[in-house]
Amino acid sequence: DRITGLGVEMITGDWEEYVDEYIDFYDIVYVSRPAIFQITYKKWQEVYEKYSFVLIYDCEALWYKRDQLLVSYLQNKDNTHSFPGGVEYLGLDNDEMDMDLVSLEIKHAEEFELNLINMADSVIGVSDREKRIILSLLPDTEAYTIGHVMSIDESRVTKKTWAERSGILFLASFSDIMYYNGDAIWNFLTEVYPLVLKESIAPIPFTIAGRKIPQELYDLVEEDELLSQNVVFKESVDDIMELYNSHRMFIAPHLYGAGIQFKVSEAFSLGIPIVMSKFTADGFSLTVDDKVGCIGDTAEGMKNCILDINGYEGIWNRIRQNELQFIRDTHNRADTIKVWENVIDINLKKIQDIRAEGDTHKMEHSLVTTKFNDAIEPCPEGEKHYNIKNPDVKEAVKEGIFENSWFHYHHHGRFEGKRYLCFEYKTYIEDPQEGCPEGEEKYAKQYPDVKDAVEAGIFESSWDHYFQFGKEEGNKYLCLE
Repeated sequence: DRITGLGVEMITGDWEEYVDEYIDFYDIVYVSRPAIFQITYKKWQEVYEKYSFVLIYDCEALWYKRDQLLVSYLQNKDNTHSFPGGVEYLGLDNDEMDMDLVSLEIKHAEEFELNLINMADSVIGVSDREKRIILSLLPDTEAYTIGHVMSIDESRVTKKTWAERSGILFLASFSDIMYYNGDAIWNFLTEVYPLVLKESIAPIPFTIAGRKIPQELYDLVEEDELLSQNVVFKESVDDIMELYNSHRMFIAPHLYGAGIQFKVSEAFSLGIPIVMSKFTADGFSLTVDDKVGCIGDTAEGMKNCILDINGYEGIWNRIRQNELQFIRDTHNRADTIKVWENVIDINLKKIQDIRAEGDTHKMEHSLVTTKFNDAIEPCPEGEKHYNIKNPDVKEAVKEGIFENSWFHYHHHGRFEGKRYLCFEYKTYIEDPQEGCPEGEEKYAKQYPDVKDAVEAGIFESSWDHYFQFGKEEGNKYLCLE
């Protein structure tokens, strides 16, 4: 009711039907996150040919960067970290998967996300880090940073003093997977926390709280006597404010990810000092000199942060006050509204100019001209990757139900959101102006009745059939560009 009371109309039925009927009412289309843009961009391309609008794409983060960074760790022979969640997520726990295929997946994800960004009139990222990366790769992009809004609510700022608190807290939604949050805590438990327990005067307890904490973390703690004596798990806690209020510090030890962590912004706003990795701090453009939280670039550095915050009330108070001020300065509603007003004003001016020009340059817009790589024929790496990701298709191919995995992808998988990846993609011209060898071969294979008619002398060639009849029937005759 609060949302609709602001004049927001919520569509719960067929959104595409709604767009078809009302698109000429709108000046701006706003799409958030790659997953949403991926399943809607074809509709926006279709309606743009009929009616002009400007498109704002809120990518939030560059999600491919998360896996790109993870793979860089896995490929680094000097890497000392363990990523059981990342290895499973990337499929590297499967003997058939190899790093070349993983790198191909990430390359495809990068190209896809950058194509989505290229299609938009304006792009919004959640941090200056994302904005810098976007502009380094696509310099002509009109990019903005709009982060989290996190007003300081004095009634929610935790009240207990340093002396009234104890222990380390991590709180997150794990969803029963080790990827990302699970890997962060795995590395903390195996690399950082043992150093803390070894050097602290008295053991500093550690609470891991969240929804569906992975069994791997329970097992890791249970198998180590020292960890089992000092680590407590709290599943789906009802009163998370009491956790924030009773613990002396919060940790964000992540080594890979994308965007900025909402849980860190929230902890800042609640006045609980945070010990974080350099990667986490970079998302907020924070350095050691800012003295907002405590940044540890190594296991030794994070251990020192924990011992300092735990042992010195003055350090704890200084970090707490700096975090609260950081939220006031960077997460306030008024500044965010100003950025939004600027984005909207600029894009309203754009659509006025576009409509004043008429349809002169309309079909040159990147929303229409951007092309996505797609496999139009089988490739060895595509067969291998598709079979790993879709074992049911692999079995169907063995049973002769499908000629190969690409056949399943082309006729079914691509409409189900599946991917068929190749190191190189051929590009074909649809509706060429003359015949070509590859067109003859593919057309004859796809339309065997035409092949028979050509052999019987009814048509001079497959191109002859396509030009006279096939084009009108919706057949495809493809020639390499």
